[in-house]
Amino acid sequence: MAPTSTSPTEVRPVQSAADLDVFIDLPHRTRHRQALWVPPLRRDMKVLLDRKKHPFHKHAEVEYFLAWRDGEAVGRIAAIHNHAHNEFHGENIGFFGFLEGWSEQPIFSALLEAAEGWCRAKGLSAVRGPANFSTNEECGLLVEGFETPPSVMTTWNPPTWVPLIENAGYAKAKDLLSWWLTEDTYDERMHRLAERMKDKLEKSHGTVVCRPLRMKEFAAELERFRVVYNAAWEKNWGFVPMTREEIDFMAAELRPVIVPELVRFVEISGEPVGVSFSLPDYNQILRFMKGKLGVSEIAMALLMKSRLKTIRFITLGVVDKFRSRGLESLLVSETVVACRKLGYCATDMGWILEDNDMMNRILANLGSKVYKRHRFYEKGL
Repeated sequence: MAPTSTSPTEVRPVQSAADLDVFIDLPHRTRHRQALWVPPLRRDMKVLLDRKKHPFHKHAEVEYFLAWRDGEAVGRIAAIHNHAHNEFHGENIGFFGFLEGWSEQPIFSALLEAAEGWCRAKGLSAVRGPANFSTNEECGLLVEGFETPPSVMTTWNPPTWVPLIENAGYAKAKDLLSWWLTEDTYDERMHRLAERMKDKLEKSHGTVVCRPLRMKEFAAELERFRVVYNAAWEKNWGFVPMTREEIDFMAAELRPVIVPELVRFVEISGEPVGVSFSLPDYNQILRFMKGKLGVSEIAMALLMKSRLKTIRFITLGVVDKFRSRGLESLLVSETVVACRKLGYCATDMGWILEDNDMMNRILANLGSKVYKRHRFYEKGL
C-alpha cells in the first residue's frame, strides 16, 4: 500500500536522465509485493523509452510524467501522439500508457489528467489506453483473470486499478480476449478439419504448405513476415502497420528466444499468404529475475528454459484473398502439433479482439476457454 499522506499530488514531466531512471524504477517499488506481477528488464525499458534508440518514436511524440508527493515519486504515465495510428485510421486520438502507481484515486486521476492535458494541447479529441506504446506492444488493462500470471508480452494489474480508471471518466472502447488450451482439452477433430480444408484449397489454387521459420534465411523470412502481417491485419481495430525498422528491432530483441517451429508460414504455390508467431512463455523466468540481467540471472534463465511447458500464441494473420478458407485453423493446428513434439502442454492464445468472431469461434472449437480479458478504455476531451 502507498504511504499514508494527505499532501497533494503534483505531476511533472520527466526532464532529466535521473527522472527517467525514477520512471523506470517506480513499478519495482510499488509492485514488488504483487506476486503475479512480472518485472520487465530495466535494460529493455531504457531502450524502449529512448526517443533516439527505439523506432516507434520516429512516427510518434511521447511525453513521460511522474507524480510526486512529499518529495517521493508515487506514480507515472506516458502521453502518446501516435501519428502513424491516426493517419492509418483517420482518427484524432491520443493514448496513455506505462501507467503505474500506488492504488489511490488522487494519484491515478492526477496522472490521467496530465496525459489528457498534454493530448488536448496537441489538438487531439480523445485519449485511449493503456498502450505501451501501441497494439504492436503490450496493451490493455486486465479486467478479468487476475488469479493467473501474465504470459509473455501481456500485462497484469491488480483489480483495484479498474475502478481507478473508470472513476476518472474512462469507458470501455474494446475488449481483448485470451484463450487457454491444454493437451487435455484440445479437440483432435480440428486438426482433421484443417487438413480437409487444406486439401480442398489445393484443388483450386495449388500446393498449400504450412512450414516453420527458416533461421538460415532469417532476414528474408522477416521481410516475408512483415509483408503478410501488415496485409493480414490492415482491417483490424487499433492495428498500426509495423515499419521495417520496427520489425527489425523487435526481431533483433526476440531472435535469441525464437523457436523456429513455433513461427509458421502458410504458402500457396510458394507464395506466403499467412503467418503465425508464438513464443515459449518466458515470463515464467522473468518473474524471478526482478528486472536484472546479470550473470546469475542468465544462468538461472538457461537452467529454467528447458522446463518451460507453456507457450503464448501471439499473432496470426491471413491475407484477405484467402481469409476464412481454413488457413487460420491450419496455422493453429500445426502450431499445436509442433508444441506436442517440443514437449509443451499448454497454450495462451491471445489476445483476440472480442468481435473477431471467426478467430474466437476457431479457438472455441479447438476446446480452449477464455481465461483473461484485457480492456482498452477511452475518454473524450
